[in-house]
Amino acid sequence: MSTCDGGVKLTQPLNQMADDGANPISSLQWHIVPIDHTTAKAWIEQWHYSHVIPKGKNIRFGLYNYGELYAVIVYGNGVNPYQARFLGVERVIELKRMCRSEPKRAFPLSRFIALTAKMAYKVYPYQCIVAFADPEQGHEGTVYKASNFKLHGTTNAEWHVKDESGVLRHRRYAYRYAKRNNVSIEEARNILKLTRVQTKRKFRWVKYNN
Repeated sequence: MSTCDGGVKLTQPLNQMADDGANPISSLQWHIVPIDHTTAKAWIEQWHYSHVIPKGKNIRFGLYNYGELYAVIVYGNGVNPYQARFLGVERVIELKRMCRSEPKRAFPLSRFIALTAKMAYKVYPYQCIVAFADPEQGHEGTVYKASNFKLHGTTNAEWHVKDESGVLRHRRYAYRYAKRNNVSIEEARNILKLTRVQTKRKFRWVKYNN
C-alpha cells in the first residue's frame, strides 16, 4: 500500500446540501486534500479519543472549511493480518481514525467518509473497507451506517490495562516497558501500577465494493 506523501494534491469540490437540504454548501466553502503525517498526527492527538495516530502505511485526508482544517480521516492496513481472509476478499483497507474539531459544523462526516473512500481507492484499490466502533467510548457506528456500511458482527473482547488514575491504556503499554527494561510483563504492570481490565467487544462495520 502506498501513501499520499508526494502524491497529487487533489482538491475535490463538495457540492451538496446542508441542514437536510435547506442550504446549499458552496464548492468553495469545503474541500478535501491529502495531508501529511505531521498534520494528521497533531490533529488526532488533539481531537481523537485515543490521542494516538496509528502506525503502518496510512492514507490521510483533511476536510477544510474556508481553508481551516475541520476533520481528519486516516485509512490504512489494520493490525490483523488475517482480516482480508476473514472478510472473504484479497484486499481490504481499514478506516483507522476519524475525528473533527468542535463545534460541529454543517458538513456530515458520513459524506466525508464517502468521498475519501473513493479517493483512497485510487491510491489502494481495495475490495472491502472495514471500520470499528468502540462502545467503551460510546460509539456504536451510526456514522458508518449512514455511509452505507453493514454491521458485520463484533470483535472478541480484549484485555488491556488501566493506570492508577483510571485511564485505560493499550496492553502494549506494559509490553513496551517490559521490553525496554528487560523485565516480565507482569513485573512491568506492577512497576507501573497497572490493573488488567477486559474491554467491550467492538462493532465491526464493513462496506464491499460491488
